[in-house]
Amino acid sequence: MSCVRVIFALCFVEVFGLLFMIGIKQFGINLELFDARAEQSIFDIRVSDNQKALDVGSSPVRMSNNTALLRDKTYEPKNTTLTNHVHEERTKNQTSFRCPEENSDNWNFNCKVPCANMPDKTNMSEHAQPRINCQTMQPVMELENVTGMEPVQVFPENSECLQTFVMENCHDKEPVPNLVHYIWFSKREMNFYHFLSFLSASRFLDPCLILVHGDHLPFGRYWEYLLTLVPNMVHVKRSPPEDIFGKPFGYIEHKADIARIQALQRFGGIYIDTDEIILRSLDPLRKYPVTLSRAVDYNLSNGLILAERNATFLNIWYSQYKTYDKSQWGYHSTIVPFLLSKKYPDLIHVENKTFVRPSWQQLPLLFEKNFDWSKNYGIHLYIRFYKFTHDFNDIRYLNTTVGSVARHVLYGSKELCEK
Repeated sequence: MSCVRVIFALCFVEVFGLLFMIGIKQFGINLELFDARAEQSIFDIRVSDNQKALDVGSSPVRMSNNTALLRDKTYEPKNTTLTNHVHEERTKNQTSFRCPEENSDNWNFNCKVPCANMPDKTNMSEHAQPRINCQTMQPVMELENVTGMEPVQVFPENSECLQTFVMENCHDKEPVPNLVHYIWFSKREMNFYHFLSFLSASRFLDPCLILVHGDHLPFGRYWEYLLTLVPNMVHVKRSPPEDIFGKPFGYIEHKADIARIQALQRFGGIYIDTDEIILRSLDPLRKYPVTLSRAVDYNLSNGLILAERNATFLNIWYSQYKTYDKSQWGYHSTIVPFLLSKKYPDLIHVENKTFVRPSWQQLPLLFEKNFDWSKNYGIHLYIRFYKFTHDFNDIRYLNTTVGSVARHVLYGSKELCEK
């Protein structure tokens, strides 16, 4: 009798498991989302009493101080897929073939293309470098022959010459000028991912200028190589802000949050985080006074911002820093603009995650798998969470989203490279 009960119990477990798997396939349940949803509970958002003015009548957005955990989060991929360079579902006997059409709708990465070799050393022989001449009646760009590591042109933060040049040369019929901004505080070496960000902005946006705002410029081999590829960079020398409305900052990242708004208020243009990669032209979005993108459903990412000069939305956003609390990691930088977009929808265009997906809740899609980013304008690599570094060599064979994005920037094709 006991044997019969055991057999019955085993059958019941097997049938239940089978029905469960059928249910997953039938209703499209993604088991990987459970981890993301559990992680999201950590980032519950609370609006404190002095921020209730931004409650737009919908369910209140709440953020706990646990958002600070996002600063220290690290992610180690289980598999960087640098060995087989193919998806696991492919059979071992299947050989790769040349892609019939580069950058096609095929996201299987089962074919390879020739890729140019990137130089190991920078050739800094004599080359032409643009310079803005402020001695003329109207500032003009002139080409100057330089040799070796000639530093980029430096302007003070409030330079009238630079602002006049931008107004006269970087504006067209669109409200947002085709002008790129980066923030670079402290003396840091440029890494491979920073290099990709700058290069992607140059190649896909073709900006009038790239302004690097900060107290130092990057250094290192990637910076030296970038100077040979992107000559129209200018250093806007400024110190990190120490406080906002009399309140000291808690983190260097909060200083950069303010500096990007200030740069856009003064010049207008396109602000880009140093690990944000541009994937295609942003021209269709330059017609709006301000554009941000959702990262998740309850915030807006400030890693890529398009704004006209002195935009009303930016001014309102900046004024909300009167309630700044340094213990809240991402409230004023991401939650406040989200709430303001609900309150002032005519002042901002909101993209549906086209600047950042996959989000920080979906890191395996970035670091282990391949995500179809063809509908994205940009992608945030969240490199501060990533344990591994890559370079011009191994990125050719890295079969992940990070790999495909890097190849798109470097070689003009997302496909894996031939050996």
